[in-house]
Order: sequence, then structure tokens, then C-alpha cells
Amino acid sequence: MFRILFVFVLSLGLSSQAIAAVKWNNSGGGSLKTYTNKYGEVFDYGSNFEMPEKPSPKPNVPTLLTYLEKYLNEKNKVLAFKVNPSTKFRGLKSDLRTEAYIKKQLNETALLSYLLFENNQLVVDEITPETRFGSLVTNETPLLANSVGKSFTSYLLGHAICSGIIKDVNESLSDWPLVQGTMYENKTLIELLNMRAGAQEFVRSADVLIPERKNVNHLSISQWQQRLKGTKPSRPFYNYNNLAPRLVANYIDYKTGHKYKDFVTEFLQNKVGIEHPIYFIANDRMSLNEATKNLGIYRTQIHASRHDYLRIAVSMLEDWQMNSCEGRYLKEIYAKRQLKDNPDKAFQKDLRAHNWHNYSYDGYGGFFHTDLFNAERERKILAMDGFGGQMTVIDFDEGRIVVTNAIYNNFNWKKIVRDVIKSGKIKSGNWN
Repeated sequence: MFRILFVFVLSLGLSSQAIAAVKWNNSGGGSLKTYTNKYGEVFDYGSNFEMPEKPSPKPNVPTLLTYLEKYLNEKNKVLAFKVNPSTKFRGLKSDLRTEAYIKKQLNETALLSYLLFENNQLVVDEITPETRFGSLVTNETPLLANSVGKSFTSYLLGHAICSGIIKDVNESLSDWPLVQGTMYENKTLIELLNMRAGAQEFVRSADVLIPERKNVNHLSISQWQQRLKGTKPSRPFYNYNNLAPRLVANYIDYKTGHKYKDFVTEFLQNKVGIEHPIYFIANDRMSLNEATKNLGIYRTQIHASRHDYLRIAVSMLEDWQMNSCEGRYLKEIYAKRQLKDNPDKAFQKDLRAHNWHNYSYDGYGGFFHTDLFNAERERKILAMDGFGGQMTVIDFDEGRIVVTNAIYNNFNWKKIVRDVIKSGKIKSGNWN
């Protein structure tokens, strides 16, 4: 049985849909809520900004286009600042080959972009076709990073250390007014980088739990300080969350004298050499101005073009291979990595099963996933993993990089990311 209502759908940020048709399908004992917009019939998964990680039912193309447009519009709503392209961007040598399986994935899944870099050149460079999501995505489109931004923040911290702004990863936050009186007051950067600050009673995943559960990105660090007043750390273990990287990003801002924009701009333009603008996001309902600049408004979320994500990774690889100051920083956080020892039974079960991309890595350090399951122990592999299938994985020994961007993760990440990092090959045919 279907019932039709007409409602305003304002939260999606879609210019063409003032009114959408909404249906409830109660057949089979379930509840499928849909509405219609310019793309067609869209599955409504609820009020959360992101599509569920494992949505049911699986999204159709109109649903994917709707969420993609919303993600692309985020930078217009909560923008902190924009970094303009470098006057001399980093060139990417290429010797391209065609991989039929990658094209198939781009035509059949929510995958938007796939890049494979090895032997100092780009060897696979594929983007969603016009008939799929190409009406919204080009080489210039700033795609969201999600938690890939955590790893970028770590790399930026390395640059801050190399610039003399911060002493080293053992520096504590004790000089920062925005964490005084909270459990973070005497925490060191390496404890935050390894997600081991003992904050699990108060912070988990995307949320702060006191006095009521609230998304980390909704408030500034100054506002979180008020909520966390009087808290004390517990026994530290691996507790992946979004507050730790926000603290690191905003601590960098504090140490630069609140010249974070200038510091990031110099880094991206002069060191990385970006070709297109990169957008940095603030917490909800706050923009960068004189009144907010010292409140800790920065999120680690960025929006960058597909090739600029690769440029950031190539810059890391180059630093590692040259043993530059930033390269030594990357080696240090790799050496200080630790196992994912969260005692939660469900977490440990998933970790042993290695059945999801971030569970394929047994270790974590410096806002990178490490210790790829079933790879040679001596291989130095650092992985950046973002919600919805944003992945950048670097094998520093083999000089290999894989970068994916997606709307959500229904592509064969095991085959085109994990196994490619291991072997450098994309096998044809079916894979399970």
C-alpha cells in the first residue's frame, strides 16, 4: 500500500526540488520511504547528512546522484577558507594503460575515480563516465575527503614540526587555553595521533557523549571545552574518533598565532603543488572571522580534486624516499604505531575477520591505518581511509599509491585497492 504526501525537502541542498513526492511502502513488513526529485525516485535513509555505510535497500542511481550533489555542496555551507592553486603545480608523469575491470566498476558502482601510481608515474587514471555521474564530476571537481582529512592533518603537523612551530610529537597541549580544565590538558600529540588519549568514556567515533550525544563537527573546540570541563582520562586504548584530529588541526592553528589559513596555503601551494582549489571546512554554523578565529572552528574535512589527492600522497612518498624532515616525521609516526587493541568484542571480531576496508589494517599510528593484513611484515604501508569509499594507500617500499573517490563504498575495494597494493595487479574476471 502506498500513501502520497507532499513535503518540503530543504536539507538536501538541491536547487531544483522545492517540493518532493514522498511514498511509504509498507509491504513485506518493512518501511521504504522515497521521494522524487529531478533525478527520479530517491530512497530516503533518514535525516543524517551521510548515506548509511551499508544502506538497505541498496541505493539506486537517483539516490546516489542526490547524495553526491549534497556532498559537493557541503563546502558552500560550512566553508572556513579556500586555498587557491599553485602558480606552478606538481606535474604527474603518466604511462597509462586501460583496465577493463576498473571501467566496469565505474559503470556499475558508486566509484567516482580511480588512480594508480607506481614507478614514479600515473599508470591508471579513470573517472566516472558522463552516463553515470559525469554530469557532476570532472577532473576539477572538489570531492570530499571525509577521514582522509585526518591523515592530511597529520602530514600538516609534520610540516609544522619541520617549520619549528611545534617541537615534536611528544609535545603536550598544556599551553593551549582551549583544552585547559579538560581531560586533554596534559595529553601529548602522539597520544592523539594514535587515537589513544583515554577518551572513550566521553568521545566515540563521530560523537561527544556528554552531557548528551552530539556530533563532533557541530561545535567549536571552545564549546567542547565547556562540555568536557572536569573530565579525566581513562586507561588508554585504541578509540577511533573525530575529536582527536580536530584538536590537532586547531592546535596547529593556535601555534601559528591563528594564521592557519596562511600556513596551510603555503604548504599546499609551495610544497605539494596543487592544481585546483582546495576547500577547508569549519564546524557547523561558524565561519572564519575575527570573532571566531581563536575558538577552534576548523574541521579536518577538505574538498579537493581527484589528482590533488594524489599529489598530496606523492608528496608524502617523495618525502619518505628523500628522508626529508617531513619524511622522517612519517617514519617516526610509523615506528610509534600500535595495534588496534580496543577491547570491544564486536570490534575485535570484525578486526579478525578483516571484512571491511579499515578492518584490513591491524595497526594504527599518526592518523594512518597500518599493518595491512596478509602483507609482508616489512612492507611500509600507510592507509588513509574515509567514510564512503575515500581511500588513499601508499606503499613506501614499492613506491605504489592507490587513490579512490566514491559516493559510498559498494565497489570491490579488496580487489582494486587492497590486492593492488599487495601485488600491483588488477586481476580480470570475477573475484570473491
